[in-house]
Amino acid sequence: MARCKRVDALVAMGLALVLLAGCGASALNKAGGKNPLKPVVLALANAQGDTEEIDGFIAAVGRLSGGTVRIEVTSKWRWRQVDSEEGLIGDVRAGKADLGVVGTRAWDSLGVLTMRALSAPLLIQSYALQERVLQSPLEAQMLEGLSSLGLVGLGILPGPLRYPLGVSRPLLGPSDYEGLRIGLQRSLVGSATFRALGATPVWFPTGGPINGLGGAEQGVISIEGNQYNLVARYLTTNVVLWPRPLVLFANPKALARLTRSQRHVLTDAGAADVPVETGWLIDNDRVNTAILCRSYHMQFVTASPVEQRALERAVQPVFASLDRDPETRRQIDEIEALRKSFAVQPAPTCALAAPSPGRASALDGVYQQMLSYASLKKAGAQTSELVPENIGVYTWVFDRGHFAFSQSYPQGRSCTWGYGNLTVRGHTLTELFSDGGGISPTGATNKPGEEFTFDWSYYRGTLTMRLPNGTVLGTEPTADIAVPYRQISTTPSWGSFAKGCPPPANALPGLSG
Repeated sequence: MARCKRVDALVAMGLALVLLAGCGASALNKAGGKNPLKPVVLALANAQGDTEEIDGFIAAVGRLSGGTVRIEVTSKWRWRQVDSEEGLIGDVRAGKADLGVVGTRAWDSLGVLTMRALSAPLLIQSYALQERVLQSPLEAQMLEGLSSLGLVGLGILPGPLRYPLGVSRPLLGPSDYEGLRIGLQRSLVGSATFRALGATPVWFPTGGPINGLGGAEQGVISIEGNQYNLVARYLTTNVVLWPRPLVLFANPKALARLTRSQRHVLTDAGAADVPVETGWLIDNDRVNTAILCRSYHMQFVTASPVEQRALERAVQPVFASLDRDPETRRQIDEIEALRKSFAVQPAPTCALAAPSPGRASALDGVYQQMLSYASLKKAGAQTSELVPENIGVYTWVFDRGHFAFSQSYPQGRSCTWGYGNLTVRGHTLTELFSDGGGISPTGATNKPGEEFTFDWSYYRGTLTMRLPNGTVLGTEPTADIAVPYRQISTTPSWGSFAKGCPPPANALPGLSG
């Protein structure tokens, strides 16, 4: 099988003698007990801002190895550098990390041309097709190109689909791109595509600002996470430029520390995570599309069939250039053949009307919470929620269909605020955030469009929030349910907010800030 070929490539790189002592080793001893050897720890350099897209792979390695291999991740590797992915590849080659993970887009800048078909414009336009390609023999063939840099490919994980994001005008047909500066992470194929459309490609770092650009290629998750919807006004949802898959790769010297079975675990874990990761991406696109829709900052637009055909014609010079390499041309042909078996993926849509002004409710007033790390842990908070922004004194004001809060935790140098629209129907309460901010050491503030729903009960001045039936902990903030809210006034007022970080003056339209 293709995975075996990738492992056997290690022998061709001169590692056979080093690995002989470990060949055939297992996580179990002859008596059936667990191997008492200390787990092998592999350091993984991650160019992304978090580990969400590789958590499945990391968990699979631990599970399949029986705990004999553990991966420790350093995220934000070379963060905010335009060439962060190329630099990360060089660092793994130099032994500064055992493993690395970067986008497939990065490799052609270093002379590895075997993965360019994944970035061909308008070719892979659905998660289903991306998954099928990465489960086909094409994946192993693409990874073979890493050997030219002395690296070993372990697998390719699916990544988010990327759409045209217009700052001041919609990016529909080719004429809409003419003369604009279009931002993208470093990619030779992507740059050639935007030049073919009459635009000037501008490389900028992952998560970097898009101010001053005419547009960018971005996924729904990154638009919401980086709040690009506060700058850009138009997302073309039926034009998928390309996906952004991630390549898992290793320094051969690091793999020499593993047994043969452990090396197989790394490749098997990557293969096993492809369908899991695809499902995660689909779910996250759905959630983040809803958040962007509810933020009311950005329009979802669609290109007409005429504009779509014009785009396809305009990017033909890019395909002509890719076709000069016989291997890339063959890969593109195979992907086009696979595409015939898949229906067009429905475009993200948004048809919400702006929220109507709320009415007074029985909950109007001022409330306070005192939150600690212990109370969050007791309530089942995830590790990502154990941050200074979720600790300290919370002051909430509910007022005629609106809410606002301030949070202050001096020891953690955190002082944040948030506000939005409040809906109370019976014993169900929904918060729709308009914005959030303040002094945030980890960046954990609320964003426009976030929506959370709770069941509530009130008794003798105490408001208690609970998760609705069927809601999974983690989809709603644990801080809201960790401790009760103590009502300190039945009259909404501004004076109780933290002095160092009150919400903006327009947070509660009926009160003066």
